[in-house]
Amino acid sequence: LFAVPRLASTSYTIGLAPFIESSHQGQGLLIYSLVFFLVAGFLSLNPGKILDYIGKILNPAFLLVLGLLLTLTVLNPMGQVGQMMAQGRYAQQAMATGFLEGYQTLDVLAALAFGIVMIQAMNRLGIEEPGELARGMVKSGAISIVLMGLIYGLLAYAGATSLGQFSISANGGIALAQIANHYLGSAGSILLALIVILACLKTGVGLLTAFSEAMVELFPSLGYKQYLLAVSLLATLIANAGLTQIIAWAVPVLMFLYPLAIVLVMVTLLCRGRAIDSLYYQWAMALTGIVALIDGIQAMPDLAWVLPLKELASTFATYLPLSGQSLGWFVPSLLGLAIAHWQVRRKAS
Repeated sequence: LFAVPRLASTSYTIGLAPFIESSHQGQGLLIYSLVFFLVAGFLSLNPGKILDYIGKILNPAFLLVLGLLLTLTVLNPMGQVGQMMAQGRYAQQAMATGFLEGYQTLDVLAALAFGIVMIQAMNRLGIEEPGELARGMVKSGAISIVLMGLIYGLLAYAGATSLGQFSISANGGIALAQIANHYLGSAGSILLALIVILACLKTGVGLLTAFSEAMVELFPSLGYKQYLLAVSLLATLIANAGLTQIIAWAVPVLMFLYPLAIVLVMVTLLCRGRAIDSLYYQWAMALTGIVALIDGIQAMPDLAWVLPLKELASTFATYLPLSGQSLGWFVPSLLGLAIAHWQVRRKAS
């Protein structure tokens, strides 16, 4: 419920806010969020069509407009990457900083949700045999990895070379707006608006569908359309808090949820299709969750009632390996797997 509202706030802030007077930003966000979730909700009404909407329409359109901008940055770069010095935390902890910034993409969390949607979409296409489903998921995942790696790499290149023309911006959205305006002028701002709106819309359709279908599975007392309407309305309300406020509260939530999601995926991959004792999940997730909660508390805003908790969390964190890089959960997750493995072997003996 913080990922979906942020899609509307982000696309508005980057795509449309520059065209609207500051005195009308509140009304603009309200109208835009209503239209955004009306369209996303409409496209989500028929889950069976999600492959058509996202795979055949929204994704190609998004890649086309983004590809145009990135091609320009490669053909006519504003500077040389080798001449640009790393700034801020990237100068000392490039890997850890990039890893943590990746939390904001929500890729792992979204993958867990979209995985269900993809399997159900493949079922509707008549693909139900587990082996065939697995092969289809692996193929689509491999394509996604290649394309996402290419897109992120080119975006990083565009951002780095833009330092030859601009100073470091407060966030990537501002940098992307500067790049688009540099190459295409006012047309670049329109192109950027299309890129961001399409990107957020396709993700919104997937998340609304995944959430509504999951809720039907968990609480079948209401139907798919009822859950879809409820989450769309709630997301519209939250979106109007504004992007800055949403991000401020999203960071601690992500610091808590992301390690759990990573460990869940890690344990599942270690399983590799074999039956695995639930102790592996229980121990790894439990120890990871404790440390992730500490990281989440440390990332909370400096409110009066939060400060004592942050001080306590910081004290605990000093005893954890890699806590300085906000990766204190990594060693406990391995410890949890080791404890589980020991217990499983004891049960088997």
